[in-house]
Amino acid sequence: MATDETDNKFATKAVHSGTKHIEGAVNTPIFQSSTYKLTEERYAGWAAGAQHTLLYSRLSSVNSDAATEKICAMEGAEDGLLFASGMAAISTTLLGLLSHGDHCVSAPDVYGGTYGLMTEELPRFGIEVTFADMTDPSSYEAAIQDNTKILYIETISNPTLKVADVPAFAEIAQRHNLLLIIDNTFATPWATQPITMGCDLVIHSTTKYLGGHSDIVGGAVVGDAELIATLFLKKVHFGGCLDPHACYLLERGMRTLHARMPIHVSNSMDLAQRLEQHPMVHSVNQPMIEGDSQYEIAQKIMPRGTGMLAFTLHGGDEAATKFVSSLELIFEATSLGGVESLAECPFNTSHMFVPEDVRIDAGINPGFVRISVGIEDVEDLWNDISQALSSI
Repeated sequence: MATDETDNKFATKAVHSGTKHIEGAVNTPIFQSSTYKLTEERYAGWAAGAQHTLLYSRLSSVNSDAATEKICAMEGAEDGLLFASGMAAISTTLLGLLSHGDHCVSAPDVYGGTYGLMTEELPRFGIEVTFADMTDPSSYEAAIQDNTKILYIETISNPTLKVADVPAFAEIAQRHNLLLIIDNTFATPWATQPITMGCDLVIHSTTKYLGGHSDIVGGAVVGDAELIATLFLKKVHFGGCLDPHACYLLERGMRTLHARMPIHVSNSMDLAQRLEQHPMVHSVNQPMIEGDSQYEIAQKIMPRGTGMLAFTLHGGDEAATKFVSSLELIFEATSLGGVESLAECPFNTSHMFVPEDVRIDAGINPGFVRISVGIEDVEDLWNDISQALSSI
């Protein structure tokens, strides 16, 4: 009897789920076509909603269906959508599910683009956002109003690496009949599957770990099938689709997620432990290291860990900018999740437009550096970090 695909272990899902073996191809071929021949079956699919009907690549394509199925298999989701970027996924989700007069609870230390959307764009449409503490679910509950519709969290906050107690948030959302939406980009479905803990929708910037090679920009939303069907219509209206070639690269990248992530995590933990002993380092953020304030909750939510690493240097932002500019192997660049290591200072990159007092309250203090630790040899990475620290 054939094995039920839903029973396959994660690595098998990563390699095989969703792949379309058209004409016996081992990989899904790239269907670089903007449109498809209309047939009676496709007309019927169009009339039924068009979500999974090959009509026009702004709606869906062979390659987007393949990549979506793979993410859904890894996350344990009923259905999903791909977008042109992580922000397209986030904005379509929030604007698609919130209306004038609605209210959302989030945290100030979410991704900088998400914070900007919530503070600058949503209010223009009469949507209110209250910020609470993502490490304290009760603070979210205290912020709930009669018009609240969504609780929004990140599995691991960007860039301070605070870990959310997802089941606690799910219990609050269910008790108040609210939607729980989570950005799982930093953790990846390899580390944790928030849907199994009660989340309704899971968002990814597929630019990051899922793609894994810093060669695409994309986003995804997966979860409850009815919610995804609602968001499909919003995606059609807003137009943030992912082209077939990018979908192909995303599917290819996801096939090695389970092989890459253990090296990312191991390298990150090794470097964190060494940084803790360096005299130029004031503090280290890595939730998988014993003694970190997030260690216990990280063991509960995502015991496999994360490849992200952050630390604060003595000497403030001047020292931090000197450090990242002195790196030779580690690339000074924004983004994360690729096979190569990247370093940035959030105050002048991802969180540049977040007010300074909000950054500091969230833990992005002067001297804060974030590194997306790659899969290079850890000794080479440490040698580069050491020489850059000595240059400050």
